[in-house]
Amino acid sequence: MTTTIILFAFYFKPEILSKINIPPDSKILSLFLTVIMVVNIAQVGARLGDPAQTNWQLYSAANRLLAALALVISLTYFVQKLPIAIVKYRLVILIATATLMRLFSIISAPNPTIDVFYILRDGPKLLLEGKNPYELSYPAPYGVYIPTILFIYGPLAAFLFAPSVLIFNDPRFMLILADLISAFLILKIARHLKVISQMAQITVIIFLFHPLFPFMTEQAWLEPIISLSFFAATYLFLKYPNKIYGSAPLGMVLAIKSVYLLPVATYLKNKSANTFQYLTAILVPIALSLPFLAADARLFLDRTQVYVTTPESIQANLAPTHIALNISALILKYTGIVLPTIVVGLAGIAAVLFLILKRTPQMSYVVLSTFLIFMVLFMFGPFVFVHYFAFLGNLLLLTMLLFLGKIHGNKYWH
Repeated sequence: MTTTIILFAFYFKPEILSKINIPPDSKILSLFLTVIMVVNIAQVGARLGDPAQTNWQLYSAANRLLAALALVISLTYFVQKLPIAIVKYRLVILIATATLMRLFSIISAPNPTIDVFYILRDGPKLLLEGKNPYELSYPAPYGVYIPTILFIYGPLAAFLFAPSVLIFNDPRFMLILADLISAFLILKIARHLKVISQMAQITVIIFLFHPLFPFMTEQAWLEPIISLSFFAATYLFLKYPNKIYGSAPLGMVLAIKSVYLLPVATYLKNKSANTFQYLTAILVPIALSLPFLAADARLFLDRTQVYVTTPESIQANLAPTHIALNISALILKYTGIVLPTIVVGLAGIAAVLFLILKRTPQMSYVVLSTFLIFMVLFMFGPFVFVHYFAFLGNLLLLTMLLFLGKIHGNKYWH
């Protein structure tokens, strides 16, 4: 919350930074980022695999060795004079290491004890069989905290994870691909903005080595897809500001989680989107929804709209709500009161109105405003867990990258 308050203050009063004694020097900033990168990697392994799963001991040990290797390589960013081969290949090695760790995390836990894995595996499986994925309904295995497995994501999720399910019978390989594409887009954005190469590389490494990324990959959380969508939208809007290309990834966000309408609308409004860009973002989820609406509109709307926007229902089923990291869960824990949907919606709308009052088409502030509205919604929504904060961190990382490009031409930037 402290971070959010500071960022709200910065959003409305950017000059507040002029009162803080931070040296405006690229070397100082590079040092700060390098420290963050090394600390990130050093923290990897808070949970590397579930001991209840197959092959846990072997692949968890392998991941620890890979994390140690990544840590050693990351320390080279503190050194100025290095052999050309190290400078040339260290980023590639670190990306490969992060990829292997994700693969080993999947192999170590072929059947993780979380409902999301079964939702993303068995929903697309029904689609591949020519059946309606929203008919998915069976008792959750392993005693996971939602008693019934239901396909509750938007229609894009069924199509998006189908290839991974078809080839591997596992949706999580799609998440690895999403992270790799996001890393590529970070480099593309940095190059477009003429950000210093080493800072661009460090940003990629920070992104790929979130301290809990092996566990998050194992658990099949689909936030990497949402992160990828915002990275793609930002890159496309930077390169083609007046075209509709950037709106398509935002439409993908809504086609997976329609409850993210306010953040997407805030992004487009502060970006000063034109009518066609708004229409594209809206038409993508509508077009993908049409087959399922035609098949069984009531079932589709119940799963994708009613279920996910009824906090009383969600919190009645979610046993670990009391460990959620937000205001709503805190109120529930100590008072037994469930904040109704209208409260969450009003808080979100109020935040949107504040954020668009001082809008600027600069992409750095566009993404920052999107982060802020997400934060408000997560704080008052039914629950928020660690993977939500990892996604928020990705938005902040993207914001930082955009500000690096913005200040690149500053006379003090040397």
